[in-house]
Amino acid sequence: MAGWPSIDRAEDQRLARALDAGDTNAIPQLYAAYAARLFDYCNVLLRDQDTAAQTVHDTLIAVQGRIAALPDPRLFRAWLYATARGDCLRRLSHGELPAERRRAPETELPGGLDPAAREFLAAAFLVLSARQREALDLLVRHELDPHELSEVLETTPQEVSALIEQARSDLDDAFAAVVVAATGRDDCPTVPTLAGPPGEHLDTERCRELARHIAGCPICALRVNGRVGADRMLRGMPVTALPENLRGRVLATAFSPEHAQTRAAIALRFAPPPPEPPAEKPRRKVSPVLVAGAAATGAVLVLSGFLLVSSGSDGPGDQRAAGSSGPAAAPSESSTDDGAMTSPSADSSPTPRTSTPTPTPSATPTPTPTPTPSRHRRTAHPTRHPGSPARTPSRSAPHPPQSGTLVVSGCDMGYGYQCSITLYADGGSVRWAVTATDGVSTGGSGYLAAGTSTSLTVTRSDRCWRGVRQGSVTFSSGAVAYVTYYCSR
Repeated sequence: MAGWPSIDRAEDQRLARALDAGDTNAIPQLYAAYAARLFDYCNVLLRDQDTAAQTVHDTLIAVQGRIAALPDPRLFRAWLYATARGDCLRRLSHGELPAERRRAPETELPGGLDPAAREFLAAAFLVLSARQREALDLLVRHELDPHELSEVLETTPQEVSALIEQARSDLDDAFAAVVVAATGRDDCPTVPTLAGPPGEHLDTERCRELARHIAGCPICALRVNGRVGADRMLRGMPVTALPENLRGRVLATAFSPEHAQTRAAIALRFAPPPPEPPAEKPRRKVSPVLVAGAAATGAVLVLSGFLLVSSGSDGPGDQRAAGSSGPAAAPSESSTDDGAMTSPSADSSPTPRTSTPTPTPSATPTPTPTPTPSRHRRTAHPTRHPGSPARTPSRSAPHPPQSGTLVVSGCDMGYGYQCSITLYADGGSVRWAVTATDGVSTGGSGYLAAGTSTSLTVTRSDRCWRGVRQGSVTFSSGAVAYVTYYCSR
């Protein structure tokens, strides 16, 4: 095993339930079980001991604050590593690393690899892809099973199994090539040609050529005996040493009242973006019978309006017949003082209907005179009496002065084109406004009362190919939310 004791799955579930129940002993126990593992893993990804320590600190605090989001205690180990990995990738993509990185010191294990074997294994490990190295490390040294690996690496268990199988095969070939390139130059004249100058790093292509040569060369085959045994050798690799002050920092942040804002800010930064709104339901198709009925009704209304115009009625149909456009041209309902809804052409006293002959069209159209409103007509808008105070538009009460801090959290689009960043008013009310964007598109401004939050949708249009990209949204307070997205596979 590696430089830390094994933890069975029952212990994982017990820790998860203790955290969810608010047990004060859960955080110290979680630190004792996983801090060294997570620090070693983060140090491999970040290659800087200070940033790795900060990531472990934030991960444990985030797990304490967001344990209720864990859907099943059986997923605790995968969730823990996925949380740490996500923060490492965020720091890498946002450039949150010092200019000069410092690797954490390593601790030799009893019965570990000898220096020569460790050097060969390290050189062979570099030939693998970063994803292969990460998968083998998590599987062998950190004891994650394929299902847990699929959660951490965001893929399927079948793809993880294929990845592990290929990584082990590639590691065997790379290890054999590294050993032969270092020790077999004098025995086989082909080795110097394929391996290049002594001491030069072997790339993937050279390793493949050497591996093919070794498979058919009886001289070189004597220097390697079958498969490397990646599990055995990886468990013998040294582990990184935890910083001495990390435990005190984690426990202080987890329990001290003065660190309440820090806990809230960390939990908010690790919170996932809000779910996308549901897709709009498709509109229900209109029955052809209803369409035909509506068309017939419309024809009757048009004919009625034509009769009103021809008979000299003073209803609103006169203005529509004169060719006016806009709201006055469309039928509407008017609100009376008592709240009843009446037809716009209704008068207070009904007029008997008389028969009107069909008008004969003339060559020159005669403009329709504008009707004089009847004194019995109910108007759509009541008239203000002289002397009554004029109505002024209501104004909302001004917001109180800003007294808090705007805390923002970024988001990860994955392979999509949209995600939501979260804005939180910490310690008081805040006013916010987007002042600049880089690589993404969004905008807006607003006001947040103390302790409230809102979300802001961010989109991108960069159709890139392979790799990870980042964008940013800057706010008037100077806070910056970073957005990560992945290019096409």
